Amino acid sequence: MRTLARSLAVGAALTLSFPAPAVEVAKTQGVYVTLASALKSPLAEAAATAERVLGAAGFTSLATFDNGLPEGGRAKSRTIVFTKESWAAEVLAGGADKAFGLPLRLSFYEDEAGVSVALANPVSLLRTFTASNTKDAAAQKIVDEIAAALAPLGALAPKPAGQLRDSGEIGGMGGGAFAAKIVSVMTVGRPPAETAEKLRAGIADATGWHAVYSYKASDDVFVVGVTNPKTEGRAFGIAGEKRATKTSPFPGIDHASAFPVEIVVTKRGDTTSVTILKEMWRMKLYFQDAGNWAFMKNMQMPGDIQGEIEAAIRKAVR
Repeated sequence: MRTLARSLAVGAALTLSFPAPAVEVAKTQGVYVTLASALKSPLAEAAATAERVLGAAGFTSLATFDNGLPEGGRAKSRTIVFTKESWAAEVLAGGADKAFGLPLRLSFYEDEAGVSVALANPVSLLRTFTASNTKDAAAQKIVDEIAAALAPLGALAPKPAGQLRDSGEIGGMGGGAFAAKIVSVMTVGRPPAETAEKLRAGIADATGWHAVYSYKASDDVFVVGVTNPKTEGRAFGIAGEKRATKTSPFPGIDHASAFPVEIVVTKRGDTTSVTILKEMWRMKLYFQDAGNWAFMKNMQMPGDIQGEIEAAIRKAVR
């Protein structure tokens, strides 16, 4: 018995002395990760199950909402926004400006085969926001945790979707480095918490923009998510134009987790800064696979979106 006990102790010590296996991260990443396809459960039931199991796995739900549809579209889509304390700490370790990568967004959308589930890919996003792969392992870990939590939905087969990239670089017209694409909308003298609450409660205008969540990442950093059903529907219609078929006229709904749009509220010394991402750059981040021609045909759209959001922010915080 002593020999057995000694052997077990040595084995345990050896096991503890070795680091945990590194998280494997593929070089090529999609802007989205399709986690499941052709689920036969009704969309509302699948989304409700996801909310429940994500909560049981330690994630915090921020919002659930039905996405806007392209004109003439009938297939439904629903997005869940959520986060986790450990993920927030990992992201904010890179600086408060990285808060644009804090919200996790999971969409459920209908197609001819059933219901599919797609996640805005944290690996791809943080590569873009950090201009490096230093957060790859942490981001892949959170993807794996989400996939594990969603196992009750049925057979999961994660695969990359959307624009495929080997790095986070956003090239071409309207592209560039993340830091240069942060737009300071306004600076105010009130605390971040008060400013975020004004945004959450006050963004609601005739153009359709409204707040769907306000998330306190720390005492100094808040993220407010805003969206507009008409803008969503138009974006999804454009995103799917070159993939459209008679049986699937609006496949761009698979980009639903591009929304909501983030407003980041941060303390800067004695003031509070309210920032967004330049909308042309953000659209390229999530919709670049629509192609250059799609961007050329809709050149005015990003500027209109940015102008509407900035006006809504100033009206809410004044």
